[in-house]
Amino acid sequence: MSNALVTAVRERLEPLRPVEYRRVAGALMITNMGNGMQFIANVWLMLQLTDHPWGVPLVLLVGALPGLTLGPLIGMAMDRFPRRRLFVVTDLVATAVLAVVTLLSATGELQMWHLFAVVFFLGGVESTSVPTAGALVREIVPEGKLLAANATTGVAIQIGQVLGSAVAGLMIAATSVTWVLVLNMVTFLGSAALVAGLRAAGHSYSAPEGPRDWRTRYAWSRQGFTYLREHPRLLPSYVMLVVLFGVLYLLNTLIAQYAVEVLDVGSGGLGLIDAMFALGAVLGGIALPMVTARADESKLAGAGVIGLGAGLVGMGLASGLLVPMLMYASMGVTFQAFYVFRSRVQEATPVDLQGRVMSLMITSVGLCRVLVYLVLAAAAGAVALRAVYIGVGGVVIVLGLLVTIAAVRGRGEPLTHPTTSANGA
Repeated sequence: MSNALVTAVRERLEPLRPVEYRRVAGALMITNMGNGMQFIANVWLMLQLTDHPWGVPLVLLVGALPGLTLGPLIGMAMDRFPRRRLFVVTDLVATAVLAVVTLLSATGELQMWHLFAVVFFLGGVESTSVPTAGALVREIVPEGKLLAANATTGVAIQIGQVLGSAVAGLMIAATSVTWVLVLNMVTFLGSAALVAGLRAAGHSYSAPEGPRDWRTRYAWSRQGFTYLREHPRLLPSYVMLVVLFGVLYLLNTLIAQYAVEVLDVGSGGLGLIDAMFALGAVLGGIALPMVTARADESKLAGAGVIGLGAGLVGMGLASGLLVPMLMYASMGVTFQAFYVFRSRVQEATPVDLQGRVMSLMITSVGLCRVLVYLVLAAAAGAVALRAVYIGVGGVVIVLGLLVTIAAVRGRGEPLTHPTTSANGA
């Protein structure tokens, strides 16, 4: 048993060996710490500027617009420019934007339209930096170790978000929201510094071949869509990624209103429930590579999706504090099925085509965010909020059953891993 434990630990730590990967994972943890702080800061600033009930949902909605409207451009930029440089530039843009809003906040000149502009720009940064970092991981980590790397990255992201939200709350209580903005500037600078130091990844990029006219550029931009159409076995994993992204935003967005208006557990109970999801996600992310190494990956992913749906239904039926905490912890664990689907899509897509293939997903995720925020704005009362959890949970369970059935019937084998360049396809 001791030897098995040592072997499992070594397997789990294997993705951390390449220093280039540690830089990207560290950058994502720092960036998401900043995102967690900025979320709290945005809500706080909006509450200071207006007490209108639509204020907070509207801010969230504006943050989702860049991914919805600029997804294709972001995907093309990921393939057209060196990804290391793209990541660094987006972080520096975020730093400049935060510097302006920090000055406005400190001088008392901050207005509502300033906040909306900041939220839009930072939404664009998040919609660019997260998939760009995923493409960098794909460049750095060998295919056979990609799932472990993605799961480890997920752990880093969860830790960063929890720390960011906690630090922001404490700083606002002790000082002011201005210092939260200052610290967030530091996180973006630190993230940019880590990725700027990459030496073995993030330098390559593709470009349209042939004459530099609009037809050539248009054909190049459509290669991601064409690749998906020509590889239909990639679509189920792709669709599941979009669905799970939408579920994640649903969990993060509805829980505050649900905890206060339905469960009646107050801000303290909200913090405990939210923290349990993060705890479950960290534990699940640590265990996922070790479990998938010893079990059928496709069946495990299907079971995870079913478990996530069951947790949503359970949350819709729950009362008090203990059961919701357990439901959110279980959903944090089962959500790790996301990284199985993500790794499949990454492995099945040529490195120089990652951005254009992901562009449709960036747009779809933006649409999911908009829909979730509209649900938040429209849902009123316990019945509506419970119905959202139960209804979404039922849909997720059905999808999980379909994934599991496909795996049992033998259609869940790993996707083929093309090695040809997208430009030569």
